[in-house]
Amino acid sequence: MDSFNTAFKVGNAGLTWNAIMLAFGILVAVVVSEILVKKRGLYKDLALDACIVGIPAGLIGGRLFAAISGKIPFAHFFNLSVGGLNLPGALLFAGIGIAIYARIKKLSLSEVFDALIPGAFFGMAVGRWSDFFLCDGLGPVAGAGVPKFFPLVTFTNAYFRDGRTVAYAVFFLDFLICAALGVTALLLLKKKNKGTAARVTILVYLFAEFILEWLRDGSTRQIVFGEVRFNQIVLLVMLLFFIGLTLYRAKRQGEKTAEKAVEAENAESEEKAEGAAETPEPAEEPEETEPAEEPEDPESAEESEPAEEPEEASAEAEPTDA
Repeated sequence: MDSFNTAFKVGNAGLTWNAIMLAFGILVAVVVSEILVKKRGLYKDLALDACIVGIPAGLIGGRLFAAISGKIPFAHFFNLSVGGLNLPGALLFAGIGIAIYARIKKLSLSEVFDALIPGAFFGMAVGRWSDFFLCDGLGPVAGAGVPKFFPLVTFTNAYFRDGRTVAYAVFFLDFLICAALGVTALLLLKKKNKGTAARVTILVYLFAEFILEWLRDGSTRQIVFGEVRFNQIVLLVMLLFFIGLTLYRAKRQGEKTAEKAVEAENAESEEKAEGAAETPEPAEEPEETEPAEEPEDPESAEESEPAEEPEEASAEAEPTDA
């Protein structure tokens, strides 16, 4: 088993394939998130800062919930050489850490998670292959007469002892779900409503993981109700929280849409009223007046009418009687 998981070894130190797959998954998540952050014009260091905050927070949450579920003893909480990480706890604490970071930076939570969630799903899809090298995340042992081909079934720890025990590869279903949700999140980013991509894909993921828990090999302690496991309790609480958040956001969005419609109607009616008040009444046409008679030019008048000779001149011209 150890040789199967070991990539190379130098002395007592070595590098394992599951560590390589986890590191590669983180790299994929950061690169995809960097592209989306730049494309959406968000805070330029968001992807790297989210990685710096989310990974330690996720590690603490994963180890804490692994200890609570009984997967590792509390005495080995800080002893990372003792493997054991609870994925729902890791995701929960990573999300809380990033949310706190966004609040400190005064960034929109909806925009932050919309930009990060596609990369997170693609990174988890890659990281799920670490379970293949750990022989973890498996379902029931494949019985006789069942087609035994990869990736339907894969190795178990017992296989390296008896050479025949294989189990259903539940981690491969996880890989398909995460990859599909990453693509779905990218498509939902085209929606105008902020936060839609993150809420929808997280809801689907939590529900799918809740169902897949019944297929796992039972490595986590079962509590509360028989077949209901600790992981399912955590997933159910997270699922109910996101359902409530989605309903609340939908209600708020409906109220905002109604308010905008009312404001638009009021603005339109005000514009009509202002337009009616500003429209001037048509001016009355002035009455037609007869053109005034032009005064006669005295010079032209003198030329046109001959002057009468004085009577005295005519009298002198007449002969007198002798």
